[in-house]
Amino acid sequence: MSDIIDKFNELTVKVKNSSSDPSIIVPNDIKLKFYSYYKQSAIGDCTTECPGVFDFTKRALWTEWNTLKGVSKEDAMKMYIYYAEQYV
Repeated sequence: MSDIIDKFNELTVKVKNSSSDPSIIVPNDIKLKFYSYYKQSAIGDCTTECPGVFDFTKRALWTEWNTLKGVSKEDAMKMYIYYAEQYV
């Protein structure tokens, strides 16, 4: 498990820094995946209330994270790693 955590931590830094690199283009739907897998890995299941229908950005982020309800933190890390290795 420590190998997964180390790889996850390494890739979260790369993903965070990728926004300043114009050669790395990450589609918005994949950015949502990064967000949801990161939140599930760090916090676990989404327990916050759903944002209002007119708060489009927060609602999209909440919806994506909430779809992972029940996914283990380790599995979320593995999926984060999977997507990060493809894009950064």
